[in-house]
Amino acid sequence: MQSQPRPSGRTRMRVITNSFAVTRVPTVVLFQYDVISPTLKPDNPRRRSEIIDKMQLTNANIFPRRGMYDGKNIFYTIGYKVENMTIPVQLNKSDKTPYIVRLTNTTYIDSNTLNDMVSSNGRAYRQGGDQNQAAINALQLIVRQAANMRHGFPLQAKSFFTKDGAKELGGGLQAWRGYFQSVRPVLGRLLVNVDVTHSAVVKAGPLLDVAMEFCNFRDIRDLAALPTDPNPQRWLKLQRFLKGVLIKPGSQFAKWSKGRPIRALIPNAGGYEFHVNGQPTTVRQYFQQKYNFALRYSTVFGIQIGKDAVFPAEVCTITPGQLYKKKLSEDQTKSFVSLAVQKPHQRLGSIESAVSGDRQLLDYQQSDFLATAGMVISTRPLEVEGHVLTPPQVLFGGRQASPINNGAWNVMGRQFLTPKKIDKLMVLVCVDPSERQAVEYFTKALVGNLTKLGSYAGGAPYFHIANLQNMRKTLEEVHKMQPGFVLVILPASAAIPRRYIKFWSSVISGIPTQCVRKGKYDSGKGLDQYCNNVALKMHAKYGGINSVVYAPIMDKLMGTMIIGCDVSHPAPGVNNRPSFASMVASVDRFASYWTSAIELQKPRQEIIEAIGPMFQTLLNAFVAFPENQGRCPHTVIVYRDGVSEGEYETVAAAEYDQIKRVLQSKEITRNTKVVFIIVTKRHHTRFFPERGAGDRSGNCPPGFVVEDQIVHSAIPDYYLLSHSGIIGTSRPSHYIVLRNDAQMTQQQLQELSFNLCHSYAAATRSVSIPTPVYYADLLCGHADYHFSPDEVANLDDDSSTNTSNQDFNLEQWQTVFKRGRSQKSLYFL
Repeated sequence: MQSQPRPSGRTRMRVITNSFAVTRVPTVVLFQYDVISPTLKPDNPRRRSEIIDKMQLTNANIFPRRGMYDGKNIFYTIGYKVENMTIPVQLNKSDKTPYIVRLTNTTYIDSNTLNDMVSSNGRAYRQGGDQNQAAINALQLIVRQAANMRHGFPLQAKSFFTKDGAKELGGGLQAWRGYFQSVRPVLGRLLVNVDVTHSAVVKAGPLLDVAMEFCNFRDIRDLAALPTDPNPQRWLKLQRFLKGVLIKPGSQFAKWSKGRPIRALIPNAGGYEFHVNGQPTTVRQYFQQKYNFALRYSTVFGIQIGKDAVFPAEVCTITPGQLYKKKLSEDQTKSFVSLAVQKPHQRLGSIESAVSGDRQLLDYQQSDFLATAGMVISTRPLEVEGHVLTPPQVLFGGRQASPINNGAWNVMGRQFLTPKKIDKLMVLVCVDPSERQAVEYFTKALVGNLTKLGSYAGGAPYFHIANLQNMRKTLEEVHKMQPGFVLVILPASAAIPRRYIKFWSSVISGIPTQCVRKGKYDSGKGLDQYCNNVALKMHAKYGGINSVVYAPIMDKLMGTMIIGCDVSHPAPGVNNRPSFASMVASVDRFASYWTSAIELQKPRQEIIEAIGPMFQTLLNAFVAFPENQGRCPHTVIVYRDGVSEGEYETVAAAEYDQIKRVLQSKEITRNTKVVFIIVTKRHHTRFFPERGAGDRSGNCPPGFVVEDQIVHSAIPDYYLLSHSGIIGTSRPSHYIVLRNDAQMTQQQLQELSFNLCHSYAAATRSVSIPTPVYYADLLCGHADYHFSPDEVANLDDDSSTNTSNQDFNLEQWQTVFKRGRSQKSLYFL
């Protein structure tokens, strides 16, 4: 369908989404219960599900139709109510003590609840949050439960995966394709969002085969010798890889219906001693005597299950479909990405096939749960109409505009808008001396590009050879020479030297640095473009302005402060490192000068605890900026990243209130208006243009926005695809406007957000989220460089005994973090 021009300068565009309409909501009442089983550990959802299934099977008079269970502590009956009761459940005849299940009725969901949730006044959202969440949880289970059970995944899982088309990743892993499902209330109806997803999966099959593949061994004797290997890291890596993996011994050795997790690896399993009836024996002897089974590889490791059961690895099999949540290697990541990337028409085809194909992967036509609830889901993806925004102008020196084509522009033949000439350039060489010629060639090309762009002061750069074995001494030598800028040439892999360099730059010296890696600077082909990209970063770090964005909406920004906020957390399971909270703010009308603030807080705390003092710091910088002549902003626009849907209101209320308190503390700021917007890419909504209507990658063009039809019933929100797709299916960003004191229109907010995606200093193409959000995210990542490698090791050791956030000693980290120079520049680029 051809686009049609609109008076506003936008163009219409009709697309297909990966959402499917619920054409009939549940026609029966759903009753919710708390499930309490005090004799059962809460970390065993598989066993809990077995107990709830057995409870229903053995009490058919109480449960005439199968209920829905979330695998934790919520249970639903469909169309009938069960009184509060206590039910003993005996899983096996051999169980001496039955499990005790207590059902307590907590609420119910009917058609009125569902209608309120999608009504235009959003009554359920604003006044009945718990009831609204209960309804969503129930609908999610109705939709997901049949497919999850069929494919062997937890009942509450958002996605299930299948081994069809699995790709080998090496190291005992495979990549599986799966499908995500989520029920979403939108204005006037319910939708089911379906998307393709992927996961690394532990390879099923004989445990020894997988262990051999992980270690890249061909001889079983190497596996037997691993625990005594002089390099203990290989044995430790295998232990970490296999810990928690579900296995089953052969049926002649154990009658397990489901796999059980590996607790530990036991070296030389055949020789492992234990007692039977008070008499010592070994695993080798036990298997020979009880099962008449002679171990072939008795010196290979065994596995511990539970407290004391030990099985030889050779009799065990890894159960299928176990998702791998740990970090992949670089090669595994490349292989994984190659499977996960799908062009838009391919992705849409996969989704449609899962919903309405012959195999009925999602079970919408066959699910007993859907049929019992009277819920019907359309098998045709929803079509919606959006608009394509006009891109802004990107202005360089002499106010010369660079044409934007499909979200990209060129700096060739341009000069920086406000050039700041880099003086006393040092090249710190951290690669082999044999690379000297390539390094000099690259440096010459880079200096040439800087000169053309108007940001080089002249004079030959001087080279200094680094000692990678003693980076501290090297950087002391560099500091004495007081260069104006340090270009660092690193090997392909140099994480520790880079950490020392960034710590020295950010905390000790204040001298900006730019690191480039081998493989980038010596590429030959595309070297000129790479040099330009490096020049953009260097000039911004040095304090110059590369370019500015101009569009009519920017005229309204005089006196407006734009803020990006983010919180980054330590890796999952890590409780002895802090979370970083960052704020980045513009101080000029073109959003080209930025100031920043960053604080540490307890691990995994999402609300920015110190946002008030951080905002005060940024506000002071805004007032002090010469252009503002001592005036405070009349509007503050906050873009907040990193917030999940369930935390929108909690985070917004806490952080918005702190910002308002700062503004109301002074007479001159009391009339300042605040706009608070959540920006997220952690969602599964996708847009698919008709063939030939998209860009070169088959995606919607940059600037495509949807502001109705699939948006929230109670909160103003919109989806904006601001960047050009390169490979795969582009993901739009989702903007949720939680506070709008300035009463800005949807069109103004959309155009501002789109324009801000063009002002990222280190790129010559529009990015996927507004620049202040991007900067806040980068600042969080850079904050780790405020600690030297030695300091991180010491702080980790001091915090190693901590088991929870409550035990975490935040003051230790803050004391170290707050010394050194204040980070106000764009060094985090």
